[in-house]
Parts: sequence; structure tokens; C-alpha cells
Amino acid sequence: MKKVVFFGAPDKSHLLLVLGKLLTALERKVLIVDSTLAQSMQGYLPQVEFGYSLREFEGIDVATGLLTSAQLERSVLQSTGEAAYDVMLLDTDHTEFVKGRDLPGYDKRVWCSNYSRLGMQMNANLMQRLCLHEAEGQPLTFYKLIIPTLPTAIPESYIDSLLPQQAVRWDTVFRFPLDERNLSVELGNQHHGRIDIRRLSGTYRRTVLDMLQQLFDCDAKTARRAWAHSRRRA
Repeated sequence: MKKVVFFGAPDKSHLLLVLGKLLTALERKVLIVDSTLAQSMQGYLPQVEFGYSLREFEGIDVATGLLTSAQLERSVLQSTGEAAYDVMLLDTDHTEFVKGRDLPGYDKRVWCSNYSRLGMQMNANLMQRLCLHEAEGQPLTFYKLIIPTLPTAIPESYIDSLLPQQAVRWDTVFRFPLDERNLSVELGNQHHGRIDIRRLSGTYRRTVLDMLQQLFDCDAKTARRAWAHSRRRA
């Protein structure tokens, strides 16, 4: 099972659901685990359920209310079997689920940030608590996701300056510009209990397809086919 972890303060629930939908279009069995403190994934599911829940949504299995990997193993993998999933997407903003010693077990690691002062500080604290010195094979490779990006006098290098550099090797940066149309689609998907990608901007589409290729090892033609298939199913 390919495992990809998304760290950080920004809400990335909609993006993970879009990636999950594209992966299901490629006939991969997908599990998304929301292990964030806010549990923002609940906003997209047809019925809000507090506490632990494993539900099928848009062809994806979505687990919410989990704070530790032990809970995942007991509640999900024992009931369905790890081999039942081809891909697991983990969304977390704390260190109860994953610490430095666990990171090499993930195929890809994505560090998610924005330009919020509080978000930057929360991310800096999270990076320190991860204890990257405990991980084997340092420095560890991380992709970077900035969501949203917007015109500002604050340079991206300032984000990096708040993070320890000696244990991290940065790979590709994925940027999602702030766009009213994309925000409208996200809100519409929340209230309609679906993931409809048809009205997302061309920039959003290109960045998502780039992520699909780099994080999940598919070629450009396959990624475009997944997008076209998911549009038709909407």
C-alpha cells in the first residue's frame, strides 16, 4: 500500500478528496484518514458524525476521528485488511499519529503551509515536535504545498526560515493560488455532499495533475485520463 502523509495547519480536505477521486478513477482503492484536530473532512461528508467513523464517499473510504496510528490499525485495517487499499492519504496537524521515526515508512511526505502568521508558527512548532533526528536516512525528502498562494510582500523563503533545514530536503513546490471560483466549488461540494471538479480553474487542474504524477507515479496521459473520467462521473 502506497502511503502519503500531508502535514501542516492549512485545511487541505477538499484537495485530498479531489486526489482521492482521481485515484479511484484509476481503479485504485483509496483510504483517506483525517487525523487533524479540526476534523475539517466532516464538512464534505453527507452526514456529520462525531467520534470515530469509517464511511464510503465518492468511491473513497474516509476515516475520521482518529488521532493515533493504533486507532487506525484497530479500527480500519483489522476490519478491512491493509491489502484492501492501494493508497492511503493521511492528513494530520499533530504528532500523535506520526513522529520522525515513522516518516521513512511513508512513500511521500508533503509539508503544507500558507502565509498566515499563526499557521506558520503552528507549522514551525509541529516540525520541532516531529523529532526528525529520530528518522533513519536523513535528510528526509518533503514536497511542499502552499495553499493558498496570493500576492504578498512576504517571500516564500520566510516560510523556510522558520523550519529546521538540516534534516529536510525540499522537493517540488505545489502552489494553489487563491481563486474565488475554486472557493465557490469547495463550498458547493460541501453543501451538496459530492466532489464535483468540473468548475475548478485551469490552474487548479494543472497543479492537481502534477501532484498526481509526482506523488503517485503516473504519467501525464494517465493523469489527464483520470481527470476526464472524473468530470464525466460528476
